[in-house]
Amino acid sequence: MQDIPELLLRRAKFMQWGDERIIAAANGVQADEYYRDRGISFGSLHKLLVHVMGAQWVWLQRWKGNSPPKLPDVADYPTRESIAGYWPGLHREFIDFIAAENSETLLRSIHYRNSRGEAFTLPLLELILHTLDHGTYHRGQANTLIKLAGGTPVSINYFEFSRLFPSP
Repeated sequence: MQDIPELLLRRAKFMQWGDERIIAAANGVQADEYYRDRGISFGSLHKLLVHVMGAQWVWLQRWKGNSPPKLPDVADYPTRESIAGYWPGLHREFIDFIAAENSETLLRSIHYRNSRGEAFTLPLLELILHTLDHGTYHRGQANTLIKLAGGTPVSINYFEFSRLFPSP
């Protein structure tokens, strides 16, 4: 059986795999449909993907002791290409961060401020779990937006990932 740090690392790799599949599917959508506000979640498929990527970045910053005043937004990443150019490096940094943790360090308290300036303190483990869950939630929404835009949704479930990449 895997210990908690190994399990978190596997879930982070699942997150990366799911994000990459969603990005590939989103790239199959025509530009006008990709940027169209559909009134779901963050509006457009592009805005939703920027949000997911931005949330991963902001949580990683908080774990490192920083409290950015806001998440990156579409002004920072206005095109598909800008997302594609940044997200792979963020995934590597995210996975490297988790890979460096152990059972003791995962229990340390993380103090941070959200974008409204409110202070919070939670164990790192809980914040990592939140971030991984957040991405899963929004990838499901992205698949809906891909379908509404005329694209082809992709399988992004953990079962599929586990079948393709069995645990050691």
